[in-house]
Amino acid sequence: MYRVLIVDDETIERKGLHKIISDQYPSVVIEEAENGRMALLKAEQFRPDVVFMDIKMPGIDGVEAAREIKKMNESVQIIMVTAFDTFEYARQVMKIGVKDYILKPSSREEIIDPLAKIFNQIEEERVKRTEEIILKDNYRRALSIVQSRVITSMLMDGSSRESVFELEWEENFQKESFIMVFEFQTAKNEKIISIHDIMNFLQAELNHFFPNHFIGEDKMNRLPVLIQVGKRESNQKIGVRDLAVTCGKEIIKKVQSFYPNYNLSIGIGRVYNEIEKFVQSYHEALFALSSLKQPNTCEYYNQHLKSKPTEGTIAYPYQSEKLLLETITSGDKEKVATRYRKYMEELTYYCEQRNETVEEKLSEFIVLLDRQIIDSGISLQTSLDCQSISQFQDKLVQIANHIYMMYYSKNQDVMLVAKDYIIEHYEKALTLEEVAEVVQLSPQYFSKIFKERVGSSFIDYLTELRVEKAKDLMRSKGISVKEVCYEVGYKDPNYFSRVFKKHTGISPSDYRSNIK
Repeated sequence: MYRVLIVDDETIERKGLHKIISDQYPSVVIEEAENGRMALLKAEQFRPDVVFMDIKMPGIDGVEAAREIKKMNESVQIIMVTAFDTFEYARQVMKIGVKDYILKPSSREEIIDPLAKIFNQIEEERVKRTEEIILKDNYRRALSIVQSRVITSMLMDGSSRESVFELEWEENFQKESFIMVFEFQTAKNEKIISIHDIMNFLQAELNHFFPNHFIGEDKMNRLPVLIQVGKRESNQKIGVRDLAVTCGKEIIKKVQSFYPNYNLSIGIGRVYNEIEKFVQSYHEALFALSSLKQPNTCEYYNQHLKSKPTEGTIAYPYQSEKLLLETITSGDKEKVATRYRKYMEELTYYCEQRNETVEEKLSEFIVLLDRQIIDSGISLQTSLDCQSISQFQDKLVQIANHIYMMYYSKNQDVMLVAKDYIIEHYEKALTLEEVAEVVQLSPQYFSKIFKERVGSSFIDYLTELRVEKAKDLMRSKGISVKEVCYEVGYKDPNYFSRVFKKHTGISPSDYRSNIK
């Protein structure tokens, strides 16, 4: 849509121009002004794309009005309208950037032709500006993504130098810096904020305290941020540490205000001036984060130095390792992220933030996981090998999801299959090994997940089912207790009676008598 302003002190001239333009271009918005002063007011409010300006008007003439309108908006296109075909007028209007003028009286073609050229020119400029904006936006987005990946690689994979050198960004990062890790959590059934919105929110808030920062990639609801300490922050009286904590607390306040159903916890590492040490600041931030006792709090690593155990007294996190292995192999995908984080935090602390030692221990973890998966009879279509720590956590989630889809989905829930099979075959000499074979799991693994899912062991579930079926038979059929015993899968009537009494409190005979 285009906007046209017609300026002429003669009403009949204005109305004639108005009709010719609106007939040719019905969607064009047209305003009129009867003199130069009104033209300036209209131009400021209306912001026209094209102005038809009469030169000879009382008061402020067309040349002066055109000059002032050009000052307001350089891109506006002006077509001068005059009854005088003189070189002097042409020279004056050319000076102020007017590229066309028409003589009164004008034919329809003499008005429409220059206007059409201007509209085409405006459209081309708009397309060009849009393309430039899109190009710049795409460049900023691409640069942001690359920077996020470099930061993530730097902090999690220990490949900082290689990534930075490849992109020739060493001078961008070789500055005093520290890491803040932001962990977002939400209540169940709450609408999840997109990671893009979270990053935009953090970007805006961090700019108030630390304008130079780089946000890494989201990993399990955690965003690492590399904060560069500039001269402004270094000169602050309260110091970088206190400024970082103040920044964290302010951001938490904003989150509680704007997103009341979200919790935000923040861990902060120490300041280092070497790229290789930034990974240490990252692990310190993770450790500070893991020490938090409640959500919506912020912690700086230095506060823990005095209480740090002496070398050699830190125990390996066997319990966390065991829980994580069980969570993955049982396909409990909801708990994998939480237990992985706990294990990694304890492992990192145990390894004293040494990446090489962490990777060595993770290799041992892979061997244990691989063995448990094989023992469980789980068939994986993916390799457990991965190239980096950040890939490792993604791989564990992928494995847990795979197991969940294999054994917990509605279409193929092994527990439903197992329970249906038990109900159909309870009257036979049914064993745990037989049912495990039906659902293609090892007996040990099947026994474990059966108890987790059903809430009772396989034998207790089968016994309870047989006792309930025995009750039904005694209520509805005129058969003996001995026959009931055989009907529900027992071969020894005496053993059946003991089992029945243990579960109901009375013998089968007494139960039948009570029914009568």
